[in-house]
Amino acid sequence: MQKKEKVEEIEKIYEKRKKIPKEVSQEILKKIFTNVLKAIGIIVYFIVLNISYIKFQQELLTKEIEIFSGIFLLGGIIALEFAYKKDSGTIAITAIELLCLSLHTLTITHIVTVLKYDFRVYLLTSSYLIAIYYILKSIVIYTKEKQKYLASLSDISDIVKKEEPIKKEAKKRGKRK
Repeated sequence: MQKKEKVEEIEKIYEKRKKIPKEVSQEILKKIFTNVLKAIGIIVYFIVLNISYIKFQQELLTKEIEIFSGIFLLGGIIALEFAYKKDSGTIAITAIELLCLSLHTLTITHIVTVLKYDFRVYLLTSSYLIAIYYILKSIVIYTKEKQKYLASLSDISDIVKKEEPIKKEAKKRGKRK
């Protein structure tokens, strides 16, 4: 009976330690929320382009697309510089996302005219792909942060230290006679 109680007690402690504390959970949710806001912003941008397609002439729409592309390009370059100065990987990823969005925006009119796609369907498809990307990115962020937290609980790394083995130099033996 004692062993069973000890096993249950150990299981309770393990489950308690496995649960993510509120502070860590809020930090993870903040990162996920930021990505969701980015996705919503890009989808709203595509909605604005769709409305512009309906309301404006082709020349004005082309100018609008060029302006947006320039803004995203400038934002991406500034974010890359900022990421370099801060040595931040997350800012660098955001910069790359902005550069990709700029490239996508630049190629919208070309792809629609050359491949004869419907402009509105193309933007709707782009919105879906962006949403899927940010959902997958949020899942990866959550998984990595949870793994990082659980790894910080483990004391195995303290027990098993990875030290370099001591190398001994070979000594010459004296001459035998």
